[in-house]
Amino acid sequence: MTTATPRAVRVGLDVLDCSELRRLVERPWFLRFSFAPEELRHAETLGSRRRLEFLTGRFAAKEAVLKVLGRGFLQGVAPREICVEHTPRGAPVVRFHGRAAQLAPPSVSVSITHKQTVVAAIAITAPPELKEPDAMPPPTTGTTGTTAPAPAPAPAPAPAPAPESVRDEPTPETTAFLRVRVGQEEAHYGGDLVDGARVLRLFGDLVTEITIRTDGDEGLLAQYSEVRFAAPVKPGDYIEARARLVRRTRLRRVVELEAHKVLSAHAGAGESAATVLDTPQLVCSATATTVVPYRRTDTASALNPVAEET
Repeated sequence: MTTATPRAVRVGLDVLDCSELRRLVERPWFLRFSFAPEELRHAETLGSRRRLEFLTGRFAAKEAVLKVLGRGFLQGVAPREICVEHTPRGAPVVRFHGRAAQLAPPSVSVSITHKQTVVAAIAITAPPELKEPDAMPPPTTGTTGTTAPAPAPAPAPAPAPAPESVRDEPTPETTAFLRVRVGQEEAHYGGDLVDGARVLRLFGDLVTEITIRTDGDEGLLAQYSEVRFAAPVKPGDYIEARARLVRRTRLRRVVELEAHKVLSAHAGAGESAATVLDTPQLVCSATATTVVPYRRTDTASALNPVAEET
């Protein structure tokens, strides 16, 4: 009698800190490349902090599954082809699409855990004969007392389409631009330095213009994040500030902001001397989140009256 050689169990493990993805998950190209539409639809129903935790956990799970498949990152499988959904009880389950489906083993289980800002995920694959008993259909007894063959499991139903009220809203290419000259009266610190709040006021005007263009409303600025001052500003400098809408939900608009110095006062060559910079110099960058009123244009299709953020 011969015995079949059991297939090896493969394990993949990945650990991430949420700060590693904080900026990336605000970029549309990264979201489209890394996450399946089902994952993005669920992420947009969450608040800002929970959304970051959720996407970081899903990304760690995808890395763990790639290790189970014996593939490195960007080696023939796109992360969005590994979709980590969840059961009604919240347990994560993996579904494969595209090239990942051709490499997928019969069974892959994943587990995700969170601890403050750290996320860990583990994936494990096992031979079909080692599946958990509750995953197998129960045997049925025939009239002769023998056990009848178990019926083939029914194919998994296709996931129901997400309600319209939680789907991604399209993010059109919406931008705004300002160019200002900093006056002598705006010098605030020694050495004729201008305070950083001057640049943030420019950013506030740009965010307002963005929401007027997209929603016909000035909106309400909720927060700045990732603020970084990269170079000093002095009287006589010309500052170009730009804004770009990068994400929108039902209530929120997320805008990337940058300010560059393009002309600079050149006091060393004379009181009124100035120069044009060959390469614009980054002065400040930030990300702003603003809130706009929720307009109920179609109450019949709304999922429920509760606000989108949890």
